[in-house]
Amino acid sequence: MTTEELRILLFFRRFQVGPEEMLFFTPNDCKVATKVFVDAMHSLIEKDLVIKERPAQAYSLTKSGYLLSLKTPTKLPLARMKK
Repeated sequence: MTTEELRILLFFRRFQVGPEEMLFFTPNDCKVATKVFVDAMHSLIEKDLVIKERPAQAYSLTKSGYLLSLKTPTKLPLARMKK
């Protein structure tokens, strides 16, 4: 799992989002560059950890994604600089 993917999971955890609860956010929220954010989010979706919801910028965690978010370490390497 990449640092960017973990950063997204931590964002869900910070707002105490459970399985199947929607959260609206942008790359700025996770402090991840836009392309890196999109790639990381697509990867999480492909791994069946996150679901893209109908409203723009809305995502929810699957049960597996939720459980993984609880195990994600809170200390991650520094975010990449935005381009």
